[in-house]
Amino acid sequence: MPTRKMRADQQVAVIRAACVSTVPVGAAQLAEATGFTAKNCGLVPVFALNTGLLEKAHRPTMYLPSRKGRAVARAFAISEAAGLEALRSVWRGLWFGRAMRERTAHGPVTRDGLVAKLLLAARATESRIRQAHVLLDLLVVVGMIVPDGDGFLSWYEGAAHLQDVLPPAPVADAADPTAPVALEPRSPLFSDATTDGPTSSIGRRTGPEAVCPPMAEPKAPGTPGTSAVPPPRRATAAGEQPRSAYCADDDLLALLLPPVLLADLTRLTEQEVVALHGHLRAVHQLTAKLRGRPVS
Repeated sequence: MPTRKMRADQQVAVIRAACVSTVPVGAAQLAEATGFTAKNCGLVPVFALNTGLLEKAHRPTMYLPSRKGRAVARAFAISEAAGLEALRSVWRGLWFGRAMRERTAHGPVTRDGLVAKLLLAARATESRIRQAHVLLDLLVVVGMIVPDGDGFLSWYEGAAHLQDVLPPAPVADAADPTAPVALEPRSPLFSDATTDGPTSSIGRRTGPEAVCPPMAEPKAPGTPGTSAVPPPRRATAAGEQPRSAYCADDDLLALLLPPVLLADLTRLTEQEVVALHGHLRAVHQLTAKLRGRPVS
């Protein structure tokens, strides 16, 4: 990551001066070309070296522009906008460019979110958060990250880059008979054994009855094959429990599934209500322990 001892716009000016140079440059030469202090100018070329814009010269503290750096210099010779576009084209494929594209793939993000993404991508600790802020400032200066207002930032290409980040879902061609088609689960309404009208190749009815099957004739209450509506619980005699084929007294699940009404507790004594509360709390704690959840 870049140095935190120099502003982002000043670092861009130093990188530009290093790229346009035709001779090896060091801290003194960069300071003379930009007007900044030599101490700070000497901290910038390391980042430019790591991003492929510079390469080492005959001395450890001297640098020459690389092929990418010379291309950036030619773009800056045309115009400022062209030079920044050349810097974006170089940096967008690096680790921090990919991290920003991925983080802003679904829309604008806050500054803290982008800084956290840079730290995560760099596998750095919070001690380098100031460098991450300067790196984000560099991306803003070159136009790779664009402020949207209200404290949000987004990728400079907008939503157009989503086609590269998120591949489009495959669409089946209706004219292609070999294209895979997702079939719905078969229903008795469309079963081969129950259809007597015209059917398609997959066994579904193709006539108007396939769109809206005929409704069954209503049966009178009390006739075989009909289910009577159970009466409300308060309509039963006192002390009598409603029984059915789906709710037996010896079936624990059937007893627990129906909701227990407040009026049902009147059948219990005070001691039985307290005991029921203790049992239900114990079942809750043990079940939570089995599922691995924290027990309060």
